[in-house]
Amino acid sequence: MHEAPAFARYGCEKMIYDIRMGPQCVEADGVFFAAYLANPAGGKALPHVIMRDRSGAWSEPVALADVPRFDHHFAPILWLDADRRVHVLSHCHGSLRGSRHVVSVAPTDITGWREGPVVAQSISYPRVVRLPGGRMLLYHRVLGHMGYWTYQTSDDGGFTWKRRATPLVDFDQRPEAPGDEWAGSYHSVAPGKDGESLHIAFVYWDERKQVHPVYGIRLAHMDRYHLYYARLDIASGRLYSAAGKRLGCPVNRREAEKCLVWDTGTRLTNMPSILVERDDRPAFLMPVTGERVDDCAFWCIRREQGAWQRFRVTDTNSTWAGSHLEADGAGGITAFLVGRPGRPGRLPYGGGTLQEWRSPDRGESWEHIGDIVPKAGLVCNNPKPVETAAGEVLRRTLVFFGWEGPDGLAPEGPYGGQAFLWRDGEWL
Repeated sequence: MHEAPAFARYGCEKMIYDIRMGPQCVEADGVFFAAYLANPAGGKALPHVIMRDRSGAWSEPVALADVPRFDHHFAPILWLDADRRVHVLSHCHGSLRGSRHVVSVAPTDITGWREGPVVAQSISYPRVVRLPGGRMLLYHRVLGHMGYWTYQTSDDGGFTWKRRATPLVDFDQRPEAPGDEWAGSYHSVAPGKDGESLHIAFVYWDERKQVHPVYGIRLAHMDRYHLYYARLDIASGRLYSAAGKRLGCPVNRREAEKCLVWDTGTRLTNMPSILVERDDRPAFLMPVTGERVDDCAFWCIRREQGAWQRFRVTDTNSTWAGSHLEADGAGGITAFLVGRPGRPGRLPYGGGTLQEWRSPDRGESWEHIGDIVPKAGLVCNNPKPVETAAGEVLRRTLVFFGWEGPDGLAPEGPYGGQAFLWRDGEWL
């Protein structure tokens, strides 16, 4: 088997982050810019940036900043402004001391950097989305697990941001039933086709960390349930259900029942990947557990004639198995997802074999097209789409990471993560 070239090495767990954050790879006029978390010495994983020029050559990696401790949430995201200057936002995990925003001194040049304006005092899980007219939107959580989710916009390429005081979703506000005061949520988003709305999918998080009634263990970071959906009108800040009913803000756990897509009961879930179809309706791809914690399946969920429908795709081993969902250009859907690994191991944040699946009927039936294997035996996770500088998703182009299994990457290192860039069967 021909081994694929890794464009980055020495990565920690989530060197390429999961669906909540992004983008982490952007293309502009044939040049690719990627951001990731790594450290050859182990210990504190540092934000890095690297670029691939039009000739296909990768630059030397550039470490952007020191960090106080190991925290995979410090993973960087990046975007380009209208002058093709590269912006990198990192060190985002709720601290009131703020994240770190740096800007390249020269366009499309990653060798020199200067400090950019503070984006916000508290940011976790930043996701930058491009809007028409050169505008940008940043969706994120404020503070920790019991914090709230909000957004802000920029008219100048991401130098300065207009902050909104009103939270959108805050599950532990106005508790009405036991447990509501310990309720949180985790989100993934996608821009609407109209350029004026944002599709928001979220799952419920139980902060109490109780022994699970079925699995009999304390689940810690896996204690997530159900699927909710809301559409944000960006200009007004109003949220609407799939049926078009306005939601009260901030959406707490009880208000969220009005936008419930799937009550999974005691079965565990995680944030879904989102496909916005041509009619501006969202479809989701989400892992859900079965009889055991490691007995999971991916489900495709979409809305037809006013009702949510669910279709099983394939098995996986963890609710942390990543995925990306996109239109295949022929009226169907392609899913890039992480299936079961070849060898069993302890994988706290998932990992397995990256697979391609295709549905000709918008998610009702699925065919396994093949596996995307950079190196034999590698455990992979977090397939993420590559975006253009204008915010368009490049079809069949993924960035993801892998490592030698069967276990996950240890927090203390040394780090063996490798990052890969794949485009329609080719390794870049």
